[in-house]
Amino acid sequence: MAEQTSTGATATAGALPSAARGRAREGWFGPRPVGVASWLTTVLVWLVFVTALASLHPLFAGVGWWFAAALVSGVVLGVSLAVRALRAPAWLGWLAGTISGLAVTTAFLSGGTAVLGIVPTPATVQRIRDLADQAGTAIVGESAPIEVTDGILATVLGSVLLASVLIDLVSSIGQLPTFSSVVAVVVVAVPAFVPGVTTSWPFVVLATVWFVALLGLATGRRPTRGALVGGLAAIAVAGLLTATVPIAGVAPLSGSGGSGLGLATGVNPIVDLGDDLRRGAPVTVLTYRSTDSDGDYLKLVDLVDFSGRTWSPVDAEPDPSIALDELPAAPGVAETTDRRSVTTDVTIGALRSPYLPVPVPATSVVGLDRGWQAVDESGVTVRSTTEGTQGLEYSVESAPVDPSPEQVVASLAGDGAEMADYLAVDGVPASVSDLAAEVTADAPNMFDAAVELQDFFRDGDFTYSEDTPVEQGYDGSGLDMVQTFLEVRSGYCVHFASSMAVMARTLGIPSRVAVGFLPGELTGFGDDRQRQVSSDDLHTWPELYFEGLGWVPFEPTVGLGAPQSYLQQTGVEPSAAPSASDGATPSASASDAPESSTPSATPTGDPSDASAAGPASGSSGRGLALGGLVALALLVIVLVVPSGLRSGRRRRRLNASPPDIALEAWREVLDTAADLGVRVPPGATPVGAADLLAGHLGGPRPGETGDVRPGGADPIAEEARVALGRLVASLQRERFGGAAADASAQRDAAVVLRGLRAAAGPARRLTATLAPRSLVGPPGAHSESTA
Repeated sequence: MAEQTSTGATATAGALPSAARGRAREGWFGPRPVGVASWLTTVLVWLVFVTALASLHPLFAGVGWWFAAALVSGVVLGVSLAVRALRAPAWLGWLAGTISGLAVTTAFLSGGTAVLGIVPTPATVQRIRDLADQAGTAIVGESAPIEVTDGILATVLGSVLLASVLIDLVSSIGQLPTFSSVVAVVVVAVPAFVPGVTTSWPFVVLATVWFVALLGLATGRRPTRGALVGGLAAIAVAGLLTATVPIAGVAPLSGSGGSGLGLATGVNPIVDLGDDLRRGAPVTVLTYRSTDSDGDYLKLVDLVDFSGRTWSPVDAEPDPSIALDELPAAPGVAETTDRRSVTTDVTIGALRSPYLPVPVPATSVVGLDRGWQAVDESGVTVRSTTEGTQGLEYSVESAPVDPSPEQVVASLAGDGAEMADYLAVDGVPASVSDLAAEVTADAPNMFDAAVELQDFFRDGDFTYSEDTPVEQGYDGSGLDMVQTFLEVRSGYCVHFASSMAVMARTLGIPSRVAVGFLPGELTGFGDDRQRQVSSDDLHTWPELYFEGLGWVPFEPTVGLGAPQSYLQQTGVEPSAAPSASDGATPSASASDAPESSTPSATPTGDPSDASAAGPASGSSGRGLALGGLVALALLVIVLVVPSGLRSGRRRRRLNASPPDIALEAWREVLDTAADLGVRVPPGATPVGAADLLAGHLGGPRPGETGDVRPGGADPIAEEARVALGRLVASLQRERFGGAAADASAQRDAAVVLRGLRAAAGPARRLTATLAPRSLVGPPGAHSESTA
């Protein structure tokens, strides 16, 4: 039996190992074999993660996705544990769990393309890619809760698989089950950064309870009453702050600082436009001076791809070769078409967006650094992948068309260019296409048909309302919305613009939707006159393409803005004018576009294959990049934090003060040995433990002579063996002889640590640094677990 001093220290291997091992085995769950503790640890790790996943339920419709995710995670962790229970190496269990999780995930997502339903094939990989594109479209175009389609399920299960593999890596191989809960913390934090979604606190609290249980089991320590009260208070304060602080208005994902405009997400800025317009008190986002007395519409981005559920930006990256002070000519504008020259000086206020507000078509932009680049995709827009607009000051030269009636008529004879991307729209309800045909039945040409559509919205019985869509249960910009809006005849700019753009495509007129700002309000006098643009001026409008005029902006939204003066009926029926029968129809363009090897997205730009990229592949790519950054940050935390904590403990021990100098130094030696995988028997005395460690050092054991290794003694091992003997002697004198140890014991311990590391292989040294086992238990517990 171990002897004890008046301070309660023992003279066994851990200098308090009996009590420590008792706590490690008993914990909160009564006396348990080590094997049962391992099973309980894995179950608690799984419960922490899947409960954190359940906190995401406000983001998704239904609960089926959660059961599938919990199953995938359970398979990864369960199979790994089962293999380790057969006394296989931890890495083999981790590998088996990874493969099993991949098989289950494949069974959920393969759609019959996998061998035996679980072995992926090239067709399975392609299906996963297609599902990822579908998920990108849904994430871009839908508001929470999102319907869990196959694409969304693929994204969820893929993420859960990767997270579970990482959790198992940290908890089983790294022997740090409590640190694996960092993944759960990241999951729980997600809803706080999604506008309009509140954190599900019951699940957060439950996940915290599971974590506290895991902490108690892993460390063998019973939490004090003060710790429990402090933990509950921390949860309560976090809940209060989350409920009262407008996180969505300041978080990086909302991207707008004080404005609340969801324009800096890097994805579709139309998604939350309705919420932005309903945000209460307006915020000034920019001011400008313009030579145009009527002010300028300031465009942020064009929405081209239409999935049937939403509009999304074209998949095009900024072109660094284009100089902002000499932008490409606007596509489709004839040299003979009259144009106005406008100068606009812009000062950005609260708006923080990757898209630059510019009047169109811009010919030059000055005052920006190289972080801002042009996107030359059927008309130039300007954006940045690294900066936001907040605080910018710049000047724009633009040249909007101002055609005479004769020039408008002349444009009707143009042959045009391949515009399949701007005509594609599938699944249009018959009521919508029939209404478009009815409204434009008397129009002699496509330009007059477009004017008829605009007048139909502005001069009919439509009303502007930001609340009606919410009350009637529709919002957004999809085909379902278009059909409902045309019946209800009340909505805001997104509904007007989307409906006119879709109806124009059914007539064979190329269309897109622009997102930007109305001209704003004129303020000041004399030299101080300028226009002030607020968050209430956030706007969308359709642009229709006519060869010779280029992209013509229309204004169908009743009560807002003003149509261009040249948007008047011509009454001309030119022989060569484009018509619905001559142009591509919606059904033809949708089916032909993917088959075309070089479909042109612009009249003058390079062709691109829209089918290969998908409507939201750019957004999906940015989402994957963000996910990669989060994963990298998580990996850094998992690898750096344990080593930092371990280094801190080592410094404290090797700088301890009397009366425990030797005791703390000895504890550090034992913990370092455990980190390096050296097995110390549970009942070993300091002398016995020293005998075992000397064997691992490679030198002769106490009482032996001669060299253990051929070729002579290892100097490092020999020095460490001698220092180990002195350290044990210092420990015995300190604990039982009443003679306080001095700093020489700490120096001896440092020599022993150097010897232990030198004797271990590179792999064990790396594991000891990145995943120190000694962090998750008292001295002696780890030696017992590896015995």
